[in-house]
Amino acid sequence: MTSVKTFHIRGEFQVRKRKIPFGKYVRAVNEKDALEYIYDTLGSKHKVKRNMININPKDIREITDPEEIKDSVVKTFAVEDDLAIPKRK
Repeated sequence: MTSVKTFHIRGEFQVRKRKIPFGKYVRAVNEKDALEYIYDTLGSKHKVKRNMININPKDIREITDPEEIKDSVVKTFAVEDDLAIPKRK
């Protein structure tokens, strides 16, 4: 069984002539899946093509200590073992 890891990915994307920096915490099985999630998210939310997203491989790191995670939702999924999804009425 594979375990899900937490990654912190930093980079920048270009919109018109401006470069906009970003940093995102991602839960994924491996680094490749984490990068794919970043490309998908930035493409859908900001309409950015993949060739306009610059991510240096040095800026991808795996987080082993959950206290380093600043995103509360990602931190909850990283820390909690038995999460229950509330049922709709």
